[in-house]
Amino acid sequence: MKTLKIEMVHDVVCSWCHIGYQNISRALEKLSNELSAEIHYLPFSLNPNMGPLGVDITEHLCQRNQWSITEVMAYRENLMEKTKEVGVTIDFSKRTRYYNTANAHRLILAAENVGLQRQIHQALLQAYHVEGENISDIDVLVKTAEKIGFDENRVNQAIGSTVINQQLKTLLERVRPYSVQSVPAFIFNGNRFVSGSNSADYFEQLIRSEFLNKEPDKELNEELINEQAKENDPCPM
Repeated sequence: MKTLKIEMVHDVVCSWCHIGYQNISRALEKLSNELSAEIHYLPFSLNPNMGPLGVDITEHLCQRNQWSITEVMAYRENLMEKTKEVGVTIDFSKRTRYYNTANAHRLILAAENVGLQRQIHQALLQAYHVEGENISDIDVLVKTAEKIGFDENRVNQAIGSTVINQQLKTLLERVRPYSVQSVPAFIFNGNRFVSGSNSADYFEQLIRSEFLNKEPDKELNEELINEQAKENDPCPM
């Protein structure tokens, strides 16, 4: 059975990363009898200079994109339709602020070192997108990590570790050659770069044709190429 390495460039507070992760996971589930896949997380910070209290999402989108409130609401409605389509939950009544995710990325990396990266990633998505927690706050990270058996000492070590900081710098350098303009993005087997949340069908077709050497469904492939050309990953730098 072939093994496929997938590196996901992401930020925890990015709604489209949440959607993209669900889509790639669904595709891999369909292909589970044909290949073995491992997902690694490459950190990307949408708001690297944001303070500890974060910023109101609506206010941030209006300022960053020069949008009106009406345009923000239309964007959110489109986003909610997409979450329903792919089966992820975002509770906008609780998730009202963007936060700095530097510490969350440190925690994911520390968890990866002991084989718990996927579990902590899922726990952080739940804490932020569903419960609206401030995932820049150490107490919140401790509470979140404890749910997967990652105790307070490990969290504190991850946040203050010079080794983790150096590893993060290395991962950031890993992304740099691709000139990432938006997230999510995916790197397959070390060199095949794909941007966008896309769809489960798109990822499945891509993997089948490029990594399993199977003839693509031409009609579906044309449809998916057109899909990928659309702007489906609006979490820009």
